[in-house]
Amino acid sequence: MSRFLLSVLVLFTTLAAFAQQTPIVTDLQPNQGPSDGGTLVVVRGDHLSTKVVCILPCPPRVQFGDVTVDAVEESDERLVVTTPAHAPGVVDVTVFIPGEEPFLLKNGFTFVGDGDEAYEQVLLPIYLKELVPGANGSQWRTDFRIRNHGTEAVLLAPWECPPNMACPPVFPLTHTLLPNRTLHNPQDFSSRPGANPSRLLYVSKPDAVSMSLRVGDVSRSTLNAGTDLPIVRPHELLRGTAQLFDVPLDAQSFRILLRVYDLAYTKADFEVRLYDERREDEPVHVTLLTATTPQQGAFRSEAAYAQLDITDLLKLRKAWPATARIEILPRTPGSRYWAFVSLTNNQTQLVTLVTPQ
Repeated sequence: MSRFLLSVLVLFTTLAAFAQQTPIVTDLQPNQGPSDGGTLVVVRGDHLSTKVVCILPCPPRVQFGDVTVDAVEESDERLVVTTPAHAPGVVDVTVFIPGEEPFLLKNGFTFVGDGDEAYEQVLLPIYLKELVPGANGSQWRTDFRIRNHGTEAVLLAPWECPPNMACPPVFPLTHTLLPNRTLHNPQDFSSRPGANPSRLLYVSKPDAVSMSLRVGDVSRSTLNAGTDLPIVRPHELLRGTAQLFDVPLDAQSFRILLRVYDLAYTKADFEVRLYDERREDEPVHVTLLTATTPQQGAFRSEAAYAQLDITDLLKLRKAWPATARIEILPRTPGSRYWAFVSLTNNQTQLVTLVTPQ
């Protein structure tokens, strides 16, 4: 065989070998993410790197539905891309390697919308993941139970990934509560206690669950069993002016705290007026509160929160009445909020609530 024919045979063999190395995609990790994009996705497979020589950069590209993005990393075994913004839903994923036929992964990725509209947002005004020390040697704890008394599983969100466990990279992470099961003080439920004591819980089938929430001083648990806290559902949220009646202004006997939560915004303003319960003419004190949270977007785990320490307020030199009516006026249009006053007895640590009327 002549040297020319041998060279031609080698060339065709080499081209045939390259032709057989068509891109293959085995999976995407993760295979879902938020519809506003920004999820790093690893495309796994074989023969995924560019084989041809390009005058201009021609990286592999990945198309999610009808939107295409360039790979930010590439090798024969994997590509890394950042998902684009896309309407919620399941989409095909197509991988384009320059010089090769596209590879189609049918229904390969799911764009998840905000999605919290499919859940009922529930406010737990105080939820403590661990014991919290308080005044006069008190040790505070909440006791929370949620039971699924329906016939189908209920999803609870957002959840935390338990320590030392691998969780699927999905948003939001959820917990499945099976029928006839009760969840008691879940540890993978909220962040450590901080300045904001609230917890927002999202329930997929709200009519199928019952919930209870209690707060108490465990160092005096033999004296009292704690106080039931309201679990506030959407129809109970306030939109207009709220009134809290018969609030004792007795700093010697009580620690008095006004708590305000807004669920519509991450920042909302409120005007708080204290009136002498016996007189309706002029307020004895007016102050402004701004409820805030640094959390943004759907499935945030805490409400915007503000508090007014009325015990500290009573140190101001003025003629305070024995009891007050507290008026709360939302100043941010569209505000949906809840508020109450907690009265903590300095001797027994028993908490009494004054809720809106």
